[in-house]
Amino acid sequence: MITILLQNDLHVGWDKATKTFSIDEKLVRFATSYELLNVATGNSKIFELSHSTGPEWDPSTKWIYKSGDLTLEVVQDKKLTAKRAEAYLDAKLDRYSE
Repeated sequence: MITILLQNDLHVGWDKATKTFSIDEKLVRFATSYELLNVATGNSKIFELSHSTGPEWDPSTKWIYKSGDLTLEVVQDKKLTAKRAEAYLDAKLDRYSE
């Protein structure tokens, strides 16, 4: 489990209407569960992986985690996802041996 500290210097978004936190994947390592820890209050919630909104090579895919009625979205970085997709194709098509 990865702990995400909710504090001013880390860019965690919050949408009150949908009760959704969001964070860019560049700021956290991938995990199947995250703990969001409010540094000011000491309160925390554990979010478990629920699903993704699309395929792993789609830059608009989000990884969705749930904790009761709260949601955490880990948003894929478009440039990083494109680099990963290209590296995957290079390996699968054996482009490195040419």
